[in-house]
Amino acid sequence: MVETAINGILGALLLLCGIQDLRKKRLYLWLVLVGAILIGICIPFSDSLTWFNRMGGATIGIVVILISLATGGKIGMGDGILLCVTGIGLGFWTNLELFALALLGAAIVSIVLLIFRLADRKKSIPFVPFLLISFILIKIFS
Repeated sequence: MVETAINGILGALLLLCGIQDLRKKRLYLWLVLVGAILIGICIPFSDSLTWFNRMGGATIGIVVILISLATGGKIGMGDGILLCVTGIGLGFWTNLELFALALLGAAIVSIVLLIFRLADRKKSIPFVPFLLISFILIKIFS
């Protein structure tokens, strides 16, 4: 029951942040924090993942934040913060799978845009919608 609530919160958070990322190419920190707080409330009632596994999941987001700092913002800081929250909710391996699938989806779309000359190398695309699609695919096929 608690895992269903956590998945629902994550799904709603990714949906709202995905819409926001598509429209404004930025995320509101307060929205991500509300999702993190709601997940944090659910965690003590869940025994499916260990605390260590959840913190390991957050490290994926921390690595993305560090890459964002190192590249001067070429990768969005909000994406890293959001991956920290999904990592706490999903654990290390599922969050790694989520991130890898989202990267694959973004790469495929980027290649298609480049082939059809709809974008150049410097064009940025929103990443959170790929996280949402990946989350849905993971939940359907697992």
